[in-house]
Amino acid sequence: MKMSSTDSKKQANLSRIRTNQRLSRARRKEYISSLESRIREHEKKGVQATLEIQLAARKVAEENQRLRELLGKVGVSEAGIREYLQQPPSQTPCRREEQQKDAEPNECSMAADLISLITGANTSQVRVTLGCAPGRNCDVDEEAIEKTITRLKGSTSN
Repeated sequence: MKMSSTDSKKQANLSRIRTNQRLSRARRKEYISSLESRIREHEKKGVQATLEIQLAARKVAEENQRLRELLGKVGVSEAGIREYLQQPPSQTPCRREEQQKDAEPNECSMAADLISLITGANTSQVRVTLGCAPGRNCDVDEEAIEKTITRLKGSTSN
């Protein structure tokens, strides 16, 4: 009888081991499936994000084109736009008050009107040359005004 008791314990133990192995394989299979599902979900999100970025880039390109056309309508040449865009942002002459140095600031609209009278250039073109944003009245320093007058006088004499 001892033998059969030992045999039945072995059988029970083997049965328990097989059951545990079967459960372990099922859990592992479920875990792998959930990981694969998460990968597919992240890939979809990546594709969606790429599409959104492409749409945003197209929108920006279209807006840039429209703004260039608008600047052209108010008398700003394509060369003037390129020249302005080549300047580093920190060196554009139009600055906010907190960036002003000791020099007495001048309002952009007044400076543009004055430069326009002196050079005969279009006021809108003068504002762009000064680096002033349309619809904003920022401050420009005298050095920027002098450089703009010199630049515009040189371009009108050619």
